[in-house]
Parts: sequence; structure tokens; C-alpha cells
Amino acid sequence: MEPKSAASSANSVIFSLKEEVGALARALQIFKDNGVNLVHIESRSSARFKDGYEFIVNFSPTEGKVHEALEEIKSMSQYVQVISRDLPPKSDDAVPWFPRKIKDLDIFANHILSYGSELDADHPGFTDEKYRQRRKYFADIAYAYKHGQPIPRVQYTEEETKTWGTVFHELTKLYKTHACREHNHIFPLLMENCGYREDNVPQLEDVSNFLKDCTGFTLRPVAGLLSSRDFLAGLAFRVFHSTQYIRHPSQPLYTPEPDICHELLGHAPLFADPSFARFSQEIGLASLGAPDDYIEKLATCYWFTVEFGICKQDGQLKAYGAGLLSSFGELEYCLSGKPEMKPFEPAVTGEQKYPITQYQPVYFVAESFQ
Repeated sequence: MEPKSAASSANSVIFSLKEEVGALARALQIFKDNGVNLVHIESRSSARFKDGYEFIVNFSPTEGKVHEALEEIKSMSQYVQVISRDLPPKSDDAVPWFPRKIKDLDIFANHILSYGSELDADHPGFTDEKYRQRRKYFADIAYAYKHGQPIPRVQYTEEETKTWGTVFHELTKLYKTHACREHNHIFPLLMENCGYREDNVPQLEDVSNFLKDCTGFTLRPVAGLLSSRDFLAGLAFRVFHSTQYIRHPSQPLYTPEPDICHELLGHAPLFADPSFARFSQEIGLASLGAPDDYIEKLATCYWFTVEFGICKQDGQLKAYGAGLLSSFGELEYCLSGKPEMKPFEPAVTGEQKYPITQYQPVYFVAESFQ
């Protein structure tokens, strides 16, 4: 067998056999006959059956006839549970892999869906070789990062700082009238403790340490967009996956993807609020091991709350979603009276369709920030 690896530990089967001579040998022969490579085996007394043992087997999902082997194991076992990140679930007994401890976030943190150092043809920086090289620099930082390490500090260029300054200047003019009370309470603390200024791009490490002292939340660098499942799993451990790069200077008030302006101006302030931090973690915990359709509903609720949420405060509507608090144009638009406002009801909100690259036609309003 090969040495146990982080990738292989994400694909496991737990099965229970009666205590009899040759039982395990027959099970292992099934894997061998189907060409499935086993990388780790553990055994323990079964808590479910007095006369049996449970075996935990980690396997490679890319070699052999895995589904066939698992079906045979199921036919000879008292109990079977499949826990797999890479194996497409084939039956109701398959539980999608999820991290058990915070260090497990290392397993999927680099499994980004788009962007990173590669840009789509319609991205503002697609033809800018200098910008593409800079994005590669930030992606390399994220790819090399492991849990527990300090986040590398970045020397932002004059052009990057100018872009940050433009976004910072425009947004801070609106916060007093458009942002929720909690955001406006925390933002001055970030200016005082983390270098939030028009002429300075804050460092993720400084912001992460500040958040950790406030609520236990930390930041982790990521090269681009994660899947909804992986992103939400991070929240379960009070970890927010944050990009470190900045949008293209040609369009400082627009970005087709999350960037450091979105992360630090939109998300970070409210992760310092205990109620919001708890709410974010609860969404993450609800996602662990959940089926795909449930993940989709959770991600939609996240979209209309943490990203584009609006709440009532003192008889007025205020923005608390990061997508609003980091977008000068949409922050003005969302409270202009033009878009449709609906009461926030999780069951209804979770079914709402939404656009990604344009202003939202519908927002959901919470009765209060709490």
C-alpha cells in the first residue's frame, strides 16, 4: 500500500463485519479483484454490533472499479458508510466528504473553480500581461499557504494602492447613510488597528489577527473562487477564505470576482461582530456532509444575507451584505427604491434565482440585524 496522503484520506468507507475467521481477508480480496488501491486501514470494535468489528479503509477513487467494489462490500457487511470527496455519490448511503478539523481545510483550499492566475477572455485584465503576472504572484502565495502559518505580507504597488484608494474613498462616503450600525461601529476600529486608509492596502495577517481577537474568525488566503461546499465548510471553523489580489486598475469600481477590496471592505468588518460571526458559522456547520441540493439552498441564503443582505434599523433600510458594502454603485442602487424588496424567509429565499454579474433585481430584508 502507498503511504497515507491528504488526498486519499478524503475517500473512505466504513464497514462492519461479523467476528469470524477470514472475514477481513474476503473484504480485502473484493477491493483487490476490482483493482481498487487501498492506502490505509484501521479497525475497531463495533459500537453497533456486539459480535462485530468496524473497518475504516481509505482508498484511491481514481483506480479500479470503485462502485462495484463498494456494492460487494455492502452485500457482505452489517453496516456500510461511504465518505468521499471525489467519488460521485451513487446511493443514499454516500456522505460527501467534509473537514473534521481545521487543518483539513488544506485539502481543498487550492481547488478553485475559476480565475486565480488564469483569467477569462472578458476579464478586464485578460490582455494585460503585467497584471496577469501579478495575479500569478498572489496565486502562488495562496497555493503555498498551510494552516497555522502567518499570511505572507505583500508590498502592494503604487497602482494597486491607487485602485484601493479609489474604492475606499467612494465607499466611505456612503457608509454613514447606507451601512448598518454594526459595520459603522467596527470600521473605525479597523482604521485604528489594521491600517485601513485611502493610501494603504491592509495586510490580511493584520486583519486576521484583529478578527481572531474579536470573535475567533481568521482569514486564509485563496487564489480564486471555491465551490459553495468548500467555502461554507471553512465558515464552520470560523475561517474565511480571502483573496489577496486587487481588481484591474482600468475599472476600479467594478470587479467580476471577489478581490481584496470586496473581502476587507465588505466582509471583514462584520466578522468582528459576535452575532454575525455566530450566524456565519452556523451556516457553515449546516453545510457539513449535506447533500448537494441542500448546499445549493444554503449557498443561496448566504448570497442574499452575507453577500447582499439588507436589514431594518431605526425604521430605515441598511445594508449589511458584503457585495453591497464593497460596491459603490450597488450600495447606492439597493436603497434607491428601484429594486424589489422581499421579507427574508429562509425557505423562500433559498429558492430564489439570482444574477452574478449585474445588480440584484431582488433583495431580502431582515427585520433586524440580529
